[in-house]
Amino acid sequence: MPSPTSSISSVNSVSNTSKDSSLGQTARKFVELLKQAGERNEDLDLNSAMITLSVQKRRIYDITNVLEGIGLLEKKTKNHVRWTGGVGSETEIG
Repeated sequence: MPSPTSSISSVNSVSNTSKDSSLGQTARKFVELLKQAGERNEDLDLNSAMITLSVQKRRIYDITNVLEGIGLLEKKTKNHVRWTGGVGSETEIG
């Protein structure tokens, strides 16, 4: 299984500015990680996502709670989630 950091080159292509650290930008990057895991038919490990995105676990929980509430992901276990939303560009966060 590839490491989370090896498959997110597009996620980290944005420069590191204050806008990048916003919850919205973090959510966009998180959704990209979710979609990539989904394309591999894998769950996303929230601890790996926290490290990859360099954010506090609380921010990851904020994002997963919203996405679960609108039906775009489902929690498989305490620290693993799976993308249930659309594939490709039809589902965007923005």
